[in-house]
Amino acid sequence: MQQNQKKNLVKICVLAMLSAIAFVLYLLEFPIAPPAVGHLKMDLSDIPALFGAIVYGPGAGVVIELVKNLIELMVKGVGTQMGFGNLMNFLVGCAFVVPFSLVSAAFAKKQQENKGLIVGCFVGVVSIVLVGLGANYLITPLFFKYFLGIDLDSATLWTAIGSATVLNVIKGVLLSVVSIPMVKVLVKRIGKLIEK
Repeated sequence: MQQNQKKNLVKICVLAMLSAIAFVLYLLEFPIAPPAVGHLKMDLSDIPALFGAIVYGPGAGVVIELVKNLIELMVKGVGTQMGFGNLMNFLVGCAFVVPFSLVSAAFAKKQQENKGLIVGCFVGVVSIVLVGLGANYLITPLFFKYFLGIDLDSATLWTAIGSATVLNVIKGVLLSVVSIPMVKVLVKRIGKLIEK
């Protein structure tokens, strides 16, 4: 029983640490779009969630994404976005982390870790794009209507969706490029520390 309690305590500590790192990375967002769509910014805060998901399963990644966004919301306040940015960040982050971790775990069972990381990245990027498209199509008009009092016409909505989709593609590719080498090195080290 003590061994299980120790493992649970270590897991909570690791998830808390990864959530804190994710929050700090979230604050270090940077614009990658023209000033006209300056609200679209990039960050690498999904990488700690990806580590957690690979080490402890996709549920851990979802928890890290949720905690990161809740902390950011509490620190920065609701502001003009009324939590919209946090909701979209959470959905898109989970869309990358969950499939990536599931695919890489499936390949790891076959002793094909490298192939799993590459396929996981591809599936993660496709998932980000699809979830981002759906979320922006469904949530953006509601946000503008009920929080900003603006009814978006079809052209404006699709322009916004197009801009967000380009950002999601860039984000997915950049996360993939950064994640593959980091996962190879850090996840193994984290795993060894946890096992001790």
